[in-house]
Amino acid sequence: MYENIVFQGIFEAFLAQAGAIGTSLFAVWFLRRYQLERPAIGVFNRRDVITLFGFLSVLPVLYVLMPRGVLTGFLVLTFVAALAIGYRPMVRPGPLWIGIGLAIGLNIYLARASLGTVVGWQLYWAETSIVVVLAAAAVANLYVQGGMQLKHVAWFAAILAIYDLFFTLVSPLTAALAESFIGYPLHPAVGWRLGIFNFTIGLGDLLVYALFVSVSFKAYGRQAARIAMVLVAVFGAIAPALAPLFVDLLDSRTDIIVPAQTFFGPAAFVGYVWMRRRWGRERTMQEFLASSDVRRPSLPDAVLEVGDAGRLDDADLLERHAGAEVVQEAGA
Repeated sequence: MYENIVFQGIFEAFLAQAGAIGTSLFAVWFLRRYQLERPAIGVFNRRDVITLFGFLSVLPVLYVLMPRGVLTGFLVLTFVAALAIGYRPMVRPGPLWIGIGLAIGLNIYLARASLGTVVGWQLYWAETSIVVVLAAAAVANLYVQGGMQLKHVAWFAAILAIYDLFFTLVSPLTAALAESFIGYPLHPAVGWRLGIFNFTIGLGDLLVYALFVSVSFKAYGRQAARIAMVLVAVFGAIAPALAPLFVDLLDSRTDIIVPAQTFFGPAAFVGYVWMRRRWGRERTMQEFLASSDVRRPSLPDAVLEVGDAGRLDDADLLERHAGAEVVQEAGA
């Protein structure tokens, strides 16, 4: 049954939908309720898009060339940093670091000791997927709350579409990258195992989808976020997952790797242009925080850092309760 190419395509579409939509919804939920502490580094701009693209372009090469032990150490540092920065506003430092340690440690253990059976693989993928979704949502919020605009995400996705197409059809980098991670700790993907097959959607794709939906919500509100979610579902999940079915009809290949951003990038750019023409200027982060789209939680005891006197003064309480509304934005 699992060898059937139609079943594989449908299951891959289901998994991609769950990963893409789940990550995007969680990123928006995070954005509405929590503000990250960010250094005063200015507003996100075009140079940042180029820098981000350059960084993400070099990473896959490093992943393939790095010795396995060095790569695992690098991934540990990457995920620890993302989780620590992202979830500091909602969890006390002690429980936060314990949780991160347990999550990373369990992932390494499962990769080393439990992959001899299908159930072991499924446990590994379940735990890995949770870590990856948490990290993707946190990083997306770091960029969104740092002033990233919808035009930045649209251009970024469009450039990635060309990059993904080249390194899938011309260079074997994508295939080599997919093969190099299977069965190792902290695989940067959401995935699942059925029989001898692993089905995955990569962390990079999830990050782009979460950025597009979150920035659409910040820029124009709920209706824009719904449109963005439809584009993610159709062009980010369904189309790339089902494309191998049509390739199989043409030349009976079942090993095709489809670059998801090649489908999503153009759709995201067209979606941005349409939203821009319909709703005009994007909201700044400051305007978003002042809108009814933000739902700040009541003061949680878990995140109150008590001073030497054992309490916070009224000014600190008001600032935290407002979600630290003093946002240093310069028109982003």
